Amino acid sequence: MAPATTTKKSHPFLPSLEDLLRMIEDWCKSSGVTKSQLAMLLDLDRSAMTNVFSGRRRLLYEEAEQISDYLMQRLSPLPNDPIKSLSIRPRELVSVQLTDTITHVASKLVDGNFNQLPVFDGKNYVGITTDRIILERLLHPNRAKFSGSWVNALRKMTLKQAETIESSAIYPLDASISSVGNALIHFYAVMLSENDSPKTIVTRWDYLKLLC
Repeated sequence: MAPATTTKKSHPFLPSLEDLLRMIEDWCKSSGVTKSQLAMLLDLDRSAMTNVFSGRRRLLYEEAEQISDYLMQRLSPLPNDPIKSLSIRPRELVSVQLTDTITHVASKLVDGNFNQLPVFDGKNYVGITTDRIILERLLHPNRAKFSGSWVNALRKMTLKQAETIESSAIYPLDASISSVGNALIHFYAVMLSENDSPKTIVTRWDYLKLLC
C-alpha cells in the first residue's frame, strides 16, 4: 500500500506527513480529542481522515496546512492573538529590486545593519535576499566563466543574475503570533500583508524583545 503524501507545494513550515500524523496522534492523546472530533473541529470529512491514517488516501496540501496551523497554535506556549497585536515597532519597508546590483544590495545591508532585505520585481514581492546567500555566492560562483576577478564580476551582477534570492513566508496581519513565530524558526523574516499587499516584516528580533 502506497503511503499517503501531501501535494507538492511550498509552505513556510509544513511538517512531513509522518511528523504531522504523529503530532495528531500525540495531541489527540493529550487533549482527549478523538480524530473524528478533530476532523469536525476543522470541518474536514471524517471518513477521509480515517482513510489518510490507514494509507488509503492522500492528504491534500490544503488539509495538511489547515491541520498543521491548528496544531501549531495549540502546541505553542505563545498566545494565539493576531500578530498585529504584538507590540512591534512599525518600520519602513526597506526593500530592493530584482534588477539591483549586488553592490547596491550589499551596501544597503551593511549601511542599514540588516541581515535580509525583501526583493520586489516592480510591485510584485518575490522573496528575500540575505547576507548568508550573498556570502555563499561570493564563495561559490554560479558561472564557470567571467571577466576579471569573481569579486568584481559579482559586484556588477543583479540579484537575478547572481541567483541570490530565497523563498520567504508571507502571512496576513491577522495570522496568529504562534504561527508566525514557528515560521521564523526557518526564515530570517516573515512578510506581513493586508489584502494581498505587502505591508511590513517581522523578524526574530521582534520575538526576542518579548524576553527583554
